[in-house]
Amino acid sequence: MNIETAKQINLADYLHSLGYSPVKQQGINLWYKSPLREETEASFKVNTERNLWYDFGLGKSGGIIELAAHLYATDHVPYLLERIAEQTPHVHPISFSFGKQDSFGPSFQQLEIVPLSSPA
Repeated sequence: MNIETAKQINLADYLHSLGYSPVKQQGINLWYKSPLREETEASFKVNTERNLWYDFGLGKSGGIIELAAHLYATDHVPYLLERIAEQTPHVHPISFSFGKQDSFGPSFQQLEIVPLSSPA
């Protein structure tokens, strides 16, 4: 796994794979009890559109790599990427790419337009 692939993993899916579920949802924001510390009220927000988190108790924020850095208490990126990959083997990255198609072939077929005819 590389950095770009890791950044495309949905944070809510990643948190779910770690055993965390949102306490509530407000529009595009999911609220959790912080995975980084003990708390009684949810103050850890995940913006599902931006795929970013913010912990109001710590005043820290970021993406999946920054979250993993706090969870695993290291900033060694290769190690963090390994932990993210191990934790999310079933989680597929969000794809915003409009690049080349897979080898399954094009998703459309060119048709020929012919005049209508009746066998009668």
